[in-house]
Amino acid sequence: HTRLGHPGREAVKHLSHFSTGTYVDSSQPLHTCKPCIMGKHLHKPYPLSTTPKASHVLDFVHSDLCGPFPIATPHRKCYFILFLEDHSNL
Repeated sequence: HTRLGHPGREAVKHLSHFSTGTYVDSSQPLHTCKPCIMGKHLHKPYPLSTTPKASHVLDFVHSDLCGPFPIATPHRKCYFILFLEDHSNL
């Protein structure tokens, strides 16, 4: 469950239908996963931003560069960059 990215109980039960070499005993209940429980807890909302939004498209663009990753893509890329335009959130 943890190694698979915390899928739900039904997804784990159907795992043996989609892959070979796996067996899930559906008669046994799955263990309780603390990160899954904590992820479902209510939390306080993020505070509203005090800075005004951009008034026009491309007035303000956020960017984030991630990497280097230890394993490259098939095209030997080790980084990726993300852009978020402030006015439209795209």
